[in-house]
Amino acid sequence: MLATATDGTEAGGPRPLKVFIIEDNVVLRNIIADALRDIPSVDILFYADNEVSATNWLSSNDGAWDLAVVDLHLRQGSGVGALSWCTTRRPNQRVVVLSGELNDEMRRKCLALRADAVFDKGTEMNDFLGYCKALTGATERGMA
Repeated sequence: MLATATDGTEAGGPRPLKVFIIEDNVVLRNIIADALRDIPSVDILFYADNEVSATNWLSSNDGAWDLAVVDLHLRQGSGVGALSWCTTRRPNQRVVVLSGELNDEMRRKCLALRADAVFDKGTEMNDFLGYCKALTGATERGMA
């Protein structure tokens, strides 16, 4: 019998990358979630479509997530508020901005708020997915 770790993965096996998606557009959110699910060892935990629900979930699930994917334009509020909340995250947690219509000033602002990376939805989706694959180690295991 194989030993299992406390998180349900096989001992010594890859630990799933637990992802929280902050995106208000249902179609885009589903596209992002489906693309992430195609990466081995990715687990979509939850999503939020507005700033209040995003920050509430983040504060209630402080250590439960590994990667927060943040859109800046939300149904109510702004992804900047959620990004600001993430400045107090744990060292092993990553925050990525995945938004449309990014300009240089907004990219600098996101990085100043400690975003680990900033990607444009329209032109940098492959780069975003590559970043996520690298976090799971999928590219190292020949899953690129």
